[in-house]
Amino acid sequence: MAGTTGSERARATLAFLRRKITTGEWEVGSRIPIEPELAEQTGVGRSTVREAVRSLASVGMLETLPGRGTFVRSAAPTSALLNQFLSDFSLEEILSYRRALEIEAAQQASIHRTEEDIIALEQAATDEIGCTRCPVLGFAGGEDNAFDSKFHRLVFDSAKNRLLSSLYAGVNDQLRTPEHRGRLANVATGAEMERDHARVLDAIRRRDFIDAVHAMVDHVDHDVVIVNDHHEVVPALTRTPEQQQRIENAWEAQDKA
Repeated sequence: MAGTTGSERARATLAFLRRKITTGEWEVGSRIPIEPELAEQTGVGRSTVREAVRSLASVGMLETLPGRGTFVRSAAPTSALLNQFLSDFSLEEILSYRRALEIEAAQQASIHRTEEDIIALEQAATDEIGCTRCPVLGFAGGEDNAFDSKFHRLVFDSAKNRLLSSLYAGVNDQLRTPEHRGRLANVATGAEMERDHARVLDAIRRRDFIDAVHAMVDHVDHDVVIVNDHHEVVPALTRTPEQQQRIENAWEAQDKA
């Protein structure tokens, strides 16, 4: 970058780091090279690298953890910006959006998954066996990793759609905010979670996008839900008893097949 101005070097450095993320060379969740290594790769000073990292952190793509390094948090500058945007919407609207993302991810995963994706999903499903609850949430206001279900993240990875993954991360960030604390719960028991994940995995493995959609629809019905002040579940969708029975009958028929 010799012969360029400071501002040009800064823009080029920012573009270099952003491209590493958006192309997937630096995967979401991975730690990026340390500052001296980046300075050597880009041919600029460490202060320029530091400023580029701060810029990407400000839009939610990177996060620096003291003593641990800098990690990729989103493949697109959506998390921080989406978090601000979503704050204007009701919790019901946000959960509906999250539900749509998960269903679409399951469908795309069944089409685009690789054998490596299946192996990873199988391992994640095995690792989560025995959990008392589906680890997507537990009860809001709890641990920092309350939304961090490896199985769910791998479904999005298998979909091979970076925008879907980034939007999903942004929605989960919004659900972690203090104003939603105490209003969300996970009503899936460990056994239900294992059953649901097995159905989603089986459909993705078979590349059956219709079954993948149905399996994820069934799962998100009791995955993350809203509760009122009396800890009663507020249904995501209002169905008649007859409609709900049709869903249960369909699953029973599939289980017997």
